[in-house]
Amino acid sequence: MHVQTSGSKVNMLAEDDFGIVYLIENAQQFWSELDDVLRVPSDGSATLSMLDTALRRFVSLCASYHEQFLQSPMQLEHACSLLLDSELFVFHSERMCELAIEDVESKTDPHSQLILYSVLLFHGHRQSNFIRSHKHWQPLIPLLMDHVLVEINLDTEDVYLGAPSISSSSGSRSSMVVGHIPIEAKLRSLSLRLLYEVCRVQKLSLHDLNVFNDQFLDNLFELIEQTRFMPDETLNYSVIKLIVALNEQFMVACLSNNQQPGAKEPELQNRVLTVLISRLGSSKTFGENMIFMLNRASRSAEDLCMQLLVLKLLYILFTNKATSEYFYTNDLCVLVDVFLRELVDLDEESESLRHTYLRVMHPLLTKTQMRDVPYKRPQIVLALESLIQNGNIRDINPTTKRLVERCLGGEWCMQLRRTSHDKETLKRQGDFRHSSPSHDIIASTRQDTVSSRAPTSPDVEHDSASKALSSKPKVIKHCRSVESVHNPTSPRLPPPRSVKTTYIRSSPDSATSLAAATIAASRRREKASSADDVTSAVALHPEKGVLVQQPRPPSSSSLNLPPVNHKVRRPAPAPPKRRKPPPVPVGTTNSGATITAIATSASTPALGQLGRSNKLACRQL
Repeated sequence: MHVQTSGSKVNMLAEDDFGIVYLIENAQQFWSELDDVLRVPSDGSATLSMLDTALRRFVSLCASYHEQFLQSPMQLEHACSLLLDSELFVFHSERMCELAIEDVESKTDPHSQLILYSVLLFHGHRQSNFIRSHKHWQPLIPLLMDHVLVEINLDTEDVYLGAPSISSSSGSRSSMVVGHIPIEAKLRSLSLRLLYEVCRVQKLSLHDLNVFNDQFLDNLFELIEQTRFMPDETLNYSVIKLIVALNEQFMVACLSNNQQPGAKEPELQNRVLTVLISRLGSSKTFGENMIFMLNRASRSAEDLCMQLLVLKLLYILFTNKATSEYFYTNDLCVLVDVFLRELVDLDEESESLRHTYLRVMHPLLTKTQMRDVPYKRPQIVLALESLIQNGNIRDINPTTKRLVERCLGGEWCMQLRRTSHDKETLKRQGDFRHSSPSHDIIASTRQDTVSSRAPTSPDVEHDSASKALSSKPKVIKHCRSVESVHNPTSPRLPPPRSVKTTYIRSSPDSATSLAAATIAASRRREKASSADDVTSAVALHPEKGVLVQQPRPPSSSSLNLPPVNHKVRRPAPAPPKRRKPPPVPVGTTNSGATITAIATSASTPALGQLGRSNKLACRQL
């Protein structure tokens, strides 16, 4: 490319592989030139060679000016969309893809490879069958791995903006252009994305996975540690997503190979797990960011797939003795919070993902440090039980019920539910005791709550007392009558009629003595300061027809009832003393002193004297 300066304009000259020189002054000319390159004759005279030439001219033009006019990922995606929407891919997509793959394998120019890889990636997003084609991608996997293993100085590489970050907003750094990014950094990040897409959708055999050796996997884990402090997490997350996708490939391949005789254990054949075990102390960032990605995942299809892959790797780490305590305890607490949120928030369409969360939760709570850390266990039990409740009004998935019962069958949950069951039993016993209290408790409860609520009407109180007495007829013989229940804020209730009162009224010989005894008892109750002063009641003996004193009912302490606190009335205040009237001046002395008269009782007639004088006046009349 040649740059010419004329006045204030900058002219860029570029010559492609066909010897065509382009003179581009601004972005408008660049996009106009791209449209001209992709324009195919509409009369049907275009040949296959003309279509191939149009594709290669497009790639050459973009490779020459991508650092000037395709700096942001949105601009690069728009340029690729122009190619994919043209007649080249609409009618000849298979031929164009084969030509692009052939050029990637033959060309060594990194700028042209960047454009070709970008075209293949965006075409795979539109046509998922292209990514699933093992024939197309098998020769490209080693080339993509070479771009990933390229060592780049981290001081010169600020951020990579080729892919949006997880849950990024519209103002994230992925939509901005920050400084100059080396072409090697762009190729590395783009290669990671392509490898992740291939490993996510394809089914590779153990023979195909041999290309991902231990050295390559160790470099991936090391790359995560090197990029932990980068301001943009896109590259770090891309490496983690590739690792979890490779773990899924090894799991599926090992399970299918395990059916053959003489095969090794699946855990021993999983190279991702083997490499991670060899560097447990130096790969803490991998576990931290994996939980962070799970926490920030959205409801998009890509993030849902990522959650599924991460959960499968977590299941292997939790169930393996060598890696069961790989995570920090604080990170596991964050993971429990994520599980609680996702189990409740996931909709019915994501039932398979909920099942995966339930499968991983059981080893999380029984195999890791969380078996000894009682973190939010009541909330966990409540969330799990909510998944299988109300079976009479909704359909419950049998797999969900089975997985929930497995989680609730853990030792941590059995102890918790046993303790809660004992508390509920005690609570029910307490509720039963309070449901039929004695009259002493009713009186104390009314006296304690009189200041916090309005007084109840006498009719309501009489009805409730009658119901309480009728519910337990045997207790009436040993308890005080409702008449002895004294409430300072409500009027005194008339005693309910009982068998004894009926018998008393039917005895004419004892009517006089009974009336006298009733009057005496009422006077004693009026003089008493509280309801506890009434210690006995007068009744007529049914056989002898004489008045006897009833024994005092058993106290609340003998019935194991709470003590009753009665309020005592304060005595009436003393009347105020009358003040003597001031002295009245009578005269003055020779020296000028004032002479006052001393007030005596004789000067004012007493009340008794006034009464006697009135009687005498009436007799004289």
